[in-house]
Amino acid sequence: MSGDHLDRDGIPLPSGPLEDGAGGEVVDLRPAAGRGRRSTLPAAELAISSYGEVAARVAAAGEPRWLIQGLWPADAYGVLAAQEKAGKTWAALDLAVSVASGRPWLDHFVCPNPGPVLVFLGEGGERATVRRIEAIATAKGIDPDQLADQLRLCFRVPRLAAPGAGSELAAIQAELKAHPAVLVVLDPLYLAAAGASGSNLYDMGAVLQAIQGVCQHAGCALLVVTHWNKTGDGRGADRISGAGPAAWARVICSVSIQHRGSDADGASTVLLGVELIGGEIADTHFRLRRRIHAQDPTDLGAPLSYAVEVLAADDDQDLDPAAAALSKSRQWVLTALRAGGDLQTVKQLGDRLAQAGHPLKPRTIQTALGELEAVGLAAGSEEGNGRARYWSPATPNEADDAGDGGGEGRR
Repeated sequence: MSGDHLDRDGIPLPSGPLEDGAGGEVVDLRPAAGRGRRSTLPAAELAISSYGEVAARVAAAGEPRWLIQGLWPADAYGVLAAQEKAGKTWAALDLAVSVASGRPWLDHFVCPNPGPVLVFLGEGGERATVRRIEAIATAKGIDPDQLADQLRLCFRVPRLAAPGAGSELAAIQAELKAHPAVLVVLDPLYLAAAGASGSNLYDMGAVLQAIQGVCQHAGCALLVVTHWNKTGDGRGADRISGAGPAAWARVICSVSIQHRGSDADGASTVLLGVELIGGEIADTHFRLRRRIHAQDPTDLGAPLSYAVEVLAADDDQDLDPAAAALSKSRQWVLTALRAGGDLQTVKQLGDRLAQAGHPLKPRTIQTALGELEAVGLAAGSEEGNGRARYWSPATPNEADDAGDGGGEGRR
């Protein structure tokens, strides 16, 4: 065969058009599994409308509503991202129970449009989940039986990056058609996105957009629970692990641990810093104190006691002019000193500061107390012979009196 009928690798070229059968058959050499190309969306899914048509649909839908008043629109999709062991699932289940029952989220934020909730849980199991839901419901003053038909649970998250993701999404779509919901909770993202590259924005975007589309079609909000990165890099939303969630979400709720401890009765207490941001909401910051206690710590089936308290982002008190001129850390030490009363040690002040969400090093507390003493807002016991000093709150006049011998009762 002449060189004119060979390709550059020496393979004979076909002698006729392939459709005539003269050159054999076409074989698809692309791998059927693995990281093959993602299929493109069918043209029918690319619904294009004029602005007038879109505006008319929006007007016909009526006034927008809130899922959580002031924090989360009823049609929004977003993420709850938190530090490891910050209690992400507790916060998500609190929201699920709040929306299902019409009670405030975290006993503070109103959920004005209650309705059924669909929850996908990849961690925890049935027994632990029922125990938590019962504790949350009891804390909200409702009978858990009231949630029997309002909460629907699946103890596996959909595999949104697996080869069979289409059937998983179809199952969710069928569920929402048969049992309409106002909120879908997906916890956690790393299990739902298994198989996708967490560092690839396009992979993660495709995963998140798929479940978003199903929820939007059903007219419900979507909350995806995910983790912070473990590197410590960034703050707030910048700490969210992997690519995709922060760029995709309309609302981002980021939670940090400020203090963790245990009470004398064995209750676990954690103080959290919470930040919510989104294009349709004002940036919101607050602190949350959560306390969980098993009535019988030795019994895994014993009821749990659950309590949450939303606190201001910073100490919300009126400071006198002398205190208002101080730096924040000095104000925190002064607040702790005034809250604890007379004759406190640096360690006691440090514990009180940590519980209030303002952990400071002992050296910083010592320096702050020295400055407060200098301006007459604190009085310390006498120094010497290696004795620890005891500190008490004071006003400038009291500090002057102490210097003249009038403060003997504090020394």
